[in-house]
Amino acid sequence: MRKKLLTPVPLIFLLLASTVFAQSEVLTNSEVIQLTRAGLSKELVIKKVKESSTNFDLSSAALIELKKAGVSDELILVMFELTGSEPVKEKISEPSAQFPTGDSRILMEPDEALTAAKTVAIEKSSLHPSRQALEKELLKRKDWQDLNLNLVRYKDGADLYIEIGYVSLSWLTHRYVWRVYDNKSGTVIAAGETTSWGSLAKNLAREISKKLSAEMK
Repeated sequence: MRKKLLTPVPLIFLLLASTVFAQSEVLTNSEVIQLTRAGLSKELVIKKVKESSTNFDLSSAALIELKKAGVSDELILVMFELTGSEPVKEKISEPSAQFPTGDSRILMEPDEALTAAKTVAIEKSSLHPSRQALEKELLKRKDWQDLNLNLVRYKDGADLYIEIGYVSLSWLTHRYVWRVYDNKSGTVIAAGETTSWGSLAKNLAREISKKLSAEMK
């Protein structure tokens, strides 16, 4: 008589738990970048993406980050398909009478763009300072308060944005550069450089507030 093989009860629970975990896993841009950087083949990553729940960010800024991280165009297209959206295709149209050639954006003087602005966001390519620390230091300053600019989280919905970056190979001087852009026209409203000596967030808040206040005069 053939004996029946019984699966141990703990093993059954382990298999069920693994299945539930796999089903509840939600892939984001961060996981796709990690899988790509781990050296997995494009085909394996695409298979994993297709078989998982996803919550992708496919904004312009996110697409740039994915490309910089080495994510292939083919994989990005799969991400678009899974989100039910399509990559924005460039529309070719006849030149209008108002803008016969060149960029159709309306260029503004820095003081005009600053006067018209109501909101500003912070964009960083550097680890430091934290966005929260810089926001806190800006809000403390009287010259910033006089600008009547409301800080918002996301660049896409802001009138202006502050871009901050670390100067490569400045490990002795700890230099950071910053620029303030008008989001619609791309106009550089103000720019400067500071260091992290003392407090980077405080130094940036001081320099940014002073430069923008000077543009308003």
